[in-house]
Order: sequence, then structure tokens, then C-alpha cells
Amino acid sequence: MNSKNIAIVLSILVVAVAALVLMQKGNYVGQATEHYNTTTKANYDAATEILSRVNNSADVNKLVWALASEAKQTVKTSQDMAKLEAKYFPTTKGANSIANKTRRFEATSAYFIVSSFDKVDVDKKTELKTLSGLNSIDVSALYGEFVAAQEEEVEGEEEEGDEAVEEAPAPAKPAKADKGKKGKKGKKR
Repeated sequence: MNSKNIAIVLSILVVAVAALVLMQKGNYVGQATEHYNTTTKANYDAATEILSRVNNSADVNKLVWALASEAKQTVKTSQDMAKLEAKYFPTTKGANSIANKTRRFEATSAYFIVSSFDKVDVDKKTELKTLSGLNSIDVSALYGEFVAAQEEEVEGEEEEGDEAVEEAPAPAKPAKADKGKKGKKGKKR
């Protein structure tokens, strides 16, 4: 009986272990499937967001190039430029710098153009100052030279401050000493 009881207990233990292994296997598969689905969804969402940013950035770049191109052909004053900016970007406005005779339009911080004008006109009735005579349009930020364009602006602002300070006159050059007259062969007479 002893061996018969031991065989029965052992077979029950083997069946129990086999059932436990099968249950754990199902649990592992469920956990792995759940982990796969959550990480895949998170990665898909992140990639979709990146692609939408890239597509949006490309669209903004395209519109700013169209704005700059049309401005170069049609704009004469800063008011014309403002109307054109409103056509392409109704929610964003540019800003005039009367001191620098420029108008800066930023679609985003990375996509901006700076229009330079020749002179400042003042309306006698309203005393409104406008820029006229489009000189050039700086699109260096659209070429990816964003840092260089910012450095130029900083240097331009520093130069404005330097102009306000009066410079001391340069010292006069000393008069040249009379070396005497030279003859045909270069000797002193």
C-alpha cells in the first residue's frame, strides 16, 4: 500500500505541477501581449506626433518662402508687407523697427524674415510712421542660419549703442621730416 499511495500522491503532484506550469505560461503570454501593446502604442503615438510636427514645420516653411517671394515682387511699404503677412498668416503679426528701418515677421521662432526699407515716411494727419522703399528681405533663418541671423541682430543692437557715444577725434599724423632733395641716382645733394 505504501508504494500505491506514494504513486497516487506523486501522480497528483505531477498533474498539479503541470497545471501550474500551464497557468503560468498563459499568464506570461498575457503579460507579454499587454506590454507589447502598450509600448507599441506609446511609440506609435510619439512617432505620429514627431511626423505631424515635421509636416507642420514644412508647411510653415513653405508659406514663409511664399510670403518672402511675393513680398519681393509686390511690396513697397511696411503696410503692404503687413497685408501680405495677414494673407498667409492671419493670426500672426510682424513688427516694425523704425530706428533700424526694418520689419520682422516671425511665423515661429525658427521661421522668420526681416525686411529692410530705405526710408521712414510720416503721415502728416495721423503722424503715423511707416517704412517705404523695400530694400531687401533677409531669409537666412529659412536657410537654417538661425543662429547667425540672431548674432547679427545682437551685433546690430550693440552698434546702435556705440553710435550714440561720441567718438574722440583721431590724433593728427606727425608731419614728415624733410629728407632733402634727391638727384637722378638717389643721392643727397
